Amino acid sequence: MTALAYLGPPGTFAETAARLVGGDDELVAYSDVPDVLRAVSEGDTPRGVVPIENTLEGSVTVTLDALAFDVDLLIQAELELPVHFVIATRPDIALPDVKVVRSHEIALASCRRWLSRTIPAAERVAMTSTAKAAEVVADSSEPEAAIVNPLAAERYGLTVHAKGIGDHDGNVTRFVVVGHELVAPTGWDKTSIVAFIAENRPGSLLRLLEIFAERELNLTKIESRPTKKELGEYCFFVDVEGHVADERVGDALTAVKRTHRDVKLLGSYRRSGARRTDEGVRIASDDAGYRDAATWVADLRARIARS
Repeated sequence: MTALAYLGPPGTFAETAARLVGGDDELVAYSDVPDVLRAVSEGDTPRGVVPIENTLEGSVTVTLDALAFDVDLLIQAELELPVHFVIATRPDIALPDVKVVRSHEIALASCRRWLSRTIPAAERVAMTSTAKAAEVVADSSEPEAAIVNPLAAERYGLTVHAKGIGDHDGNVTRFVVVGHELVAPTGWDKTSIVAFIAENRPGSLLRLLEIFAERELNLTKIESRPTKKELGEYCFFVDVEGHVADERVGDALTAVKRTHRDVKLLGSYRRSGARRTDEGVRIASDDAGYRDAATWVADLRARIARS
C-alpha cells in the first residue's frame, strides 16, 4: 500500500476524487493545495490529488501557480468529477435562522443565486475546502451553515436542508494526479506546459500559437498568469492534445523551447474520460509524415561531402 495526498480534511470532493484514482492507496489529508504539492515534492507521499479547474469558476489559480513556480512535479492523470452541493447545519439550527454560510469560494460562487433567493442576509465566508466548512460549522455554537457534498454532511453529523442547490447543471471540477514520473502515452493524451515569453512585444502570443497551428495540434486550453517577477509580465499555460512522445508534440515543444525564454513541462498524461481504441492507435497524432520528413532530412545530411 502506498500513500496518496489530497486536499482535506476528510469529506472534500478531493477525497472523492482521490478514492476514485487511488485504489488501495492510503489517503492522507492536507490542509491546502500547496501543502499537498509540497508533500509530494518532498517525498512524504509519492502522489497527490488537487483540483485544477471548475466549469463555472475556471482555473484553480493556487494550483497553477504552485505547479509553475513552487514545485517540480508532473501531472500523471486527470479526473473530471461532477459536483453536487447540499446546504447543512447542526441538527438544532433551522435554515431561516442561519447568519453565516461557510464553504470553499468556488462552492459559494456556484450557489450564489440559491443563497440570494433563500437566505439573502447570511454572510458568506470562504474556507480552504468544503469539508473544512463542515468541520467548523459542526463545532460552532452560532447559527451557521455549510455548503458541502453529502459525504461531508454525513461525516460531520450535519442535517441537510436542501440538495442540488447549485445555480447550474453540469458543474464539474477537474482534478489532477501529480507525481515525479513522466507517464507513458496511452493513445489519448494531453500535454501541459508553461511558456515564458522572451520579450513583451506585439505578436508574442501569436508566435506561440502558430507553433502548434503549423503542426495541426489542437489546443484545449490557453491561459495567462502573472510571472510574479515584474508588473505586466505574464506566462502562458497551454494544454495541447497529444503526448510528448508523439512526433508532432515533441517537434512543437522543441520550437517553443528554442523561441521562448523558458518552457516548463507540467506533464503528458491520459485525458479524462478517454477510451483507448482496440487497435491501440494514437488518436491524437498521425506521426508518419513527420517521421518521413525527418528521415528525408537525415538522408540529405548523410550525402554531404566530407573533406
